[in-house]
Amino acid sequence: MVSSVASKETVVQRFAPLFLPQAIAVVGASAKGNAQGNRFIRQLRMVGYEGAIYPIHPTERVVDNLPAYPSLAVTPEPIDYAFIAIAGERVPDLLANAHGRVRFAQVMSSGFGESAGGGELEKTLIEAARRGGARLIGPNCMGTHSPRGRLTFVDGGPDSPGTVAVMSQSGGLAIDVLQRGRSRGLEFSGIVSLGNCADLGPNDFLEYFLADTETRVIGAYIEHVSDGRRFFEQLRAAGAKKPVIILKAGRTQQGQRAAASHTGSLADNDQIWCALAKQTGAILVDTLEEFIDALVAFQNYTPRLAAPTGRVLLFGNGGGASVLATDFLAKLGLDVVPLDASTTKSLEHLALPAGASISNPIDVPANIFRKNRGELAQLILEIVAQSENTEGILMHLNVSVILGYRDVDMLTDLIEAAVRAKAKCQGRTHLMLALRSNGQPESEQRMREGRLRAMKAGIPVFDEIPNQARAMAAIHAYERFRSQHVMALA
Repeated sequence: MVSSVASKETVVQRFAPLFLPQAIAVVGASAKGNAQGNRFIRQLRMVGYEGAIYPIHPTERVVDNLPAYPSLAVTPEPIDYAFIAIAGERVPDLLANAHGRVRFAQVMSSGFGESAGGGELEKTLIEAARRGGARLIGPNCMGTHSPRGRLTFVDGGPDSPGTVAVMSQSGGLAIDVLQRGRSRGLEFSGIVSLGNCADLGPNDFLEYFLADTETRVIGAYIEHVSDGRRFFEQLRAAGAKKPVIILKAGRTQQGQRAAASHTGSLADNDQIWCALAKQTGAILVDTLEEFIDALVAFQNYTPRLAAPTGRVLLFGNGGGASVLATDFLAKLGLDVVPLDASTTKSLEHLALPAGASISNPIDVPANIFRKNRGELAQLILEIVAQSENTEGILMHLNVSVILGYRDVDMLTDLIEAAVRAKAKCQGRTHLMLALRSNGQPESEQRMREGRLRAMKAGIPVFDEIPNQARAMAAIHAYERFRSQHVMALA
């Protein structure tokens, strides 16, 4: 047990210069201030990076108001992280002459294995990095986003450090996850764009994220893993202690051809990945939307003390939406079953007006929620959470209908009711919220505000009930695996 802990500490220490760099070199910034390197420097300043920044330029002595140096070998101190965005053919010599003074080099440059005829240049790059003593990220990648280290590859200001880690073999998709994740209330411990994975790849970052105590949820967009056995063994050894969400590209013949043209890698058989998920408890998803929804669900995940039941309860305003959702949940293997007689009796004591349904789904028209500032919704949530053995409560609100009642701030009241109910239901059931908008500006704005408030309070929020349902199905699959795994070890 002691050696295992020590091993995890070693892994975290090994990657610390990448996620908490004290000195960064920027190769590819110009005195004119319009190159990729200049943009990267501006991004570092924007997020409040406090370490040393050393531009590398063969002739200029000042770049972006910073002293510049002719090579990586002559900076005032060793470099933790080198951002490199110059012509691909120039990168090998640059790294070969680093003389062991660069720990991690992120090569944004393209023209390597992903391009026709670039395979030899990629081999030369790997050899040069080894001679120069650097570990390589990329090439053909965006780099690293680390709120803890005040390091980023996108605009948008500093982010709060969180618990969700993502690795992606697509730079564009890494940007999508970060930007869309921000709007959904995700907070990241780190995001890494891997590119061609000429040196460091999915196995290395899976090992790090599994060991990192700041990371509770791991997401991976994968086109190919060079050592699939190691990837599988790491996941199996972890025993699903952390949720791992995998968006696997190239699961069809057409997708495999697309993956080969993107990063120069060949994808694997889809059956292999389905078997991997079944045997390790990893969650395999099909789309970017499902990927982000799953990250949202697991960011706010609190393990239930009871065994997974697959039973869910629907509660909200909108009877037709509830009926459709019931069908959808059934197709996902989740049960919307009638309430117990004791629960029904407790709900009847609330004396709900005509128009409300207290079966399952529980449907309460919006006008009934006008009274008592959401107290009724809180009472309903607490009753069903305490009396029903439900794995999840899916609360859904039609935002545009609710906003139609101008004499009260019903949306805020209902979200606050859900927050209060969650505090009392902790560990009993998973409470999820769907805020459904009609797309109008007011509805969209209020939905965004409500989403962030609920997410801050630990309630995952989704745009539609099917998204909510798929996320619940992912949690059910994860809990079922964990339950079976614990029983197998007993």
